[in-house]
Amino acid sequence: MKSYSQDLRERIIKARQDGQSAAEAAKRFKVCQRTVERYWKRFNETGQCLELQRGGRRVSRLQPHLKILSQWIEEQNDLTLSEMIERLGKELDVSIQRQALWHQLNQLNLTYKKNDSRRRARSSRCQGGSPTLAPKPAAVAHKKTGFHR
Repeated sequence: MKSYSQDLRERIIKARQDGQSAAEAAKRFKVCQRTVERYWKRFNETGQCLELQRGGRRVSRLQPHLKILSQWIEEQNDLTLSEMIERLGKELDVSIQRQALWHQLNQLNLTYKKNDSRRRARSSRCQGGSPTLAPKPAAVAHKKTGFHR
């Protein structure tokens, strides 16, 4: 949802200063009464009614600790996310969710590398693709296929 223009905000405040009620100003400018009340309250508290910042870039809690985290992974490369979260809480007093930690590790390209001992789920016997179909037995080959009614 888009914010109302600064011009509209100023006209609403001017109407309130001229003695109109919040309901009258809301009806006149076709906005919600709560919006008029909010703008008026903010104007009385701060002296202005500027648009508040929306969104923005958040900085990760791990940002100051990235070197330490990288060192931990270099020293012990089989750390699980749960172990890292526990260690972050104990040693650095940082509380973080598993998904946020994974996202930060992914940003640093510190993903879990597969090796020879970690193969696919299938067994090593099935390397040549799908097996060929066995030929039909002679007794079944001469029967005709029919529909049952």
